[in-house]
Amino acid sequence: MKLMITCEEASTLLSEKIDVPLSPAKRLLLQTHLLMCRKCTLFKGQMNSLRKVFLGLEDASSKDEIKMPDSSRDRIKQKLREQ
Repeated sequence: MKLMITCEEASTLLSEKIDVPLSPAKRLLLQTHLLMCRKCTLFKGQMNSLRKVFLGLEDASSKDEIKMPDSSRDRIKQKLREQ
């Protein structure tokens, strides 16, 4: 078994982790890499932030809470009339 993985392998595991639980061996490899690699740790944080944003959008759209501002709607209507 490998003791260290590359940043590319770590990013693949971080992506995989979103969809399915990692095996104990993969989790250990990823955790070890993240302890030593600041860039991948930052990447993990960015992925987690994006996931929260997208999950929030999904929840909001299912409740019809996402609304276009009236000013944007008016601007689009005006542009369409001009064409």
